[in-house]
Amino acid sequence: MKILLVNDDGVYAPGLHAMADALCKDHEVFIVAPDREQSGCGHSLTFHQPLNFAPVSFDGGRTAYSLHGTPADCVKFGIDVILGFKPDLVVSGINNTCNIGTDIVYSGTVNAALEACLHKVKAIAVSYDNTDGDYAYVAKFVARNAALLADMLPADCNTVFNLNFPCPQKDLKGVRIARTGDRFYHDEYQFVPGKGYFITGHPVSAEDNDPESDVVLCEQGWATVAPVRVYLNDDALWSRLKEVRF
Repeated sequence: MKILLVNDDGVYAPGLHAMADALCKDHEVFIVAPDREQSGCGHSLTFHQPLNFAPVSFDGGRTAYSLHGTPADCVKFGIDVILGFKPDLVVSGINNTCNIGTDIVYSGTVNAALEACLHKVKAIAVSYDNTDGDYAYVAKFVARNAALLADMLPADCNTVFNLNFPCPQKDLKGVRIARTGDRFYHDEYQFVPGKGYFITGHPVSAEDNDPESDVVLCEQGWATVAPVRVYLNDDALWSRLKEVRF
């Protein structure tokens, strides 16, 4: 397969290159990544400043394209301008923290995969709750299953697979199919004199989460694969609204 590899941690992120090392053994891999970290930027696109890119060479002869833009830009601009063709698959990651539950609303990693859907390209988002610095296991798992996962994704490209791996790997129980759960954040804003406020905080899982949710399963030590749709229609409410006379 021809695979476009993107991320939100930046072109130099170790997770990106671990993923490239694993995928390039059986696939043709093209890398377009932000020139700096873009975590939490969601599905934002760059409209009011120019998009500039440049090739970056890495050990082993690998070339990546560094883009002054967001992860979604990397997919959109990467397909339309840098590649000039649609790849068979977009892989986004490996992100250096999990993107489970409602994290996906903010996640540049997951939203880069969703951007691929808008181009009718199949996509997988990959995240790892990295505390040991070793992305090899996750990268090898994705590479080993990339063709299978791509084949399972619907032809209309309305769904992506969101993969999450907890840490440590030695305690990993296995891989489970999951639903997207509910996780919110207890936010704190810290004021730094001369600079302003910075958001910090810690995640809090909802007590009524589905036991089959990615939030619960990852907390229990399972890696998860969750199908996530790009189109957000509420079909049940749509049917009710048709009965309303305004």
